[in-house]
Amino acid sequence: MNRRHLFKAASAAVITILAGPVFAQRALQAGKDYRQISPAQPTESGDKIEVLEFFSYGCPHCRDLDPILADWEKRLPKDVALRRIPVTFNRDAWTVLAKLYLSFEVMGEAARMAAPTFVAVHDERLNLGDEAVRNAWLQKQGVNVAKFNETFRSFAVASKLQRATQLAGAYQIQGVPSLIVDGKYTTAPSMVNSLEGTVTAADQLIAMARKERGRK
Repeated sequence: MNRRHLFKAASAAVITILAGPVFAQRALQAGKDYRQISPAQPTESGDKIEVLEFFSYGCPHCRDLDPILADWEKRLPKDVALRRIPVTFNRDAWTVLAKLYLSFEVMGEAARMAAPTFVAVHDERLNLGDEAVRNAWLQKQGVNVAKFNETFRSFAVASKLQRATQLAGAYQIQGVPSLIVDGKYTTAPSMVNSLEGTVTAADQLIAMARKERGRK
């Protein structure tokens, strides 16, 4: 996370309660609450409006946003799909964490393991890059360690990591968490100065994308 994003996002948790309701009452301001992506990028969710969250288990603000985003995901309309994309920013530690998420995703454990992983990284300060430490932790979490390690080293995860890195480059992601709506718009807590306001902004951007697609 760069310094500008860190400074802005660090205030988000403090002002979320105040900013969230107020934010919901006004229209988005282009260049402030969101920016348009040029050129727009193709999406991979079929006919659905795609929302991407670029994140890392290593990012504390991603941890703060995660339960809000998880609750928001449960309320999404059927024509919207949320996908989480881990970033590495060329950091070895974050590369391990990206592969950790992608392995959970392949195993169908991503949702269940989100909160425990953030706790392990930020509260317990576990070095999940150490395989022995990681294996012991995975076992405590009820994850099949042998299957995890096979998945972690698999071609499927390597391919997913390569694709995630390509997407981060295509969208010019410089800080996380960041949301991309329909390949056209981006918003983030650092832009709206509110964690809950981020999903409110995303709702409005989804409405814009739906209108542009000729849908009601």
